[in-house]
Amino acid sequence: MSARIVDATTLPVGRGPHPAASPFEKRVGEAVGVTAFGLYQVELPAGEETVPHDHTDDHAEDAYAILRGTGWVVVDGEEIPVGPGRFVAVTEGSTRFLRAGHETLVFIAVCA
Repeated sequence: MSARIVDATTLPVGRGPHPAASPFEKRVGEAVGVTAFGLYQVELPAGEETVPHDHTDDHAEDAYAILRGTGWVVVDGEEIPVGPGRFVAVTEGSTRFLRAGHETLVFIAVCA
């Protein structure tokens, strides 16, 4: 098969193998068979945060695409407001995490 299609609404939510994995993530990359990078849909409830982390040891970069809700990407202590249609990329050495605002923040995370 040259393509796999997965409906994210059917995937379980839970912490993946990544050291900074969120208990709110859906491991889309595993479900579609992607091995070159991590691909997650995260449904972060209002007021919740992901785990602060950097990628100094594994030299990975993260990119986030905000689908629904509002909140912040916090990079090296700087709060960057985000909402639908915003994309944020973070370099390997910067500490980062996401925080949901007053509603669920849904975003796609790519780690490569």
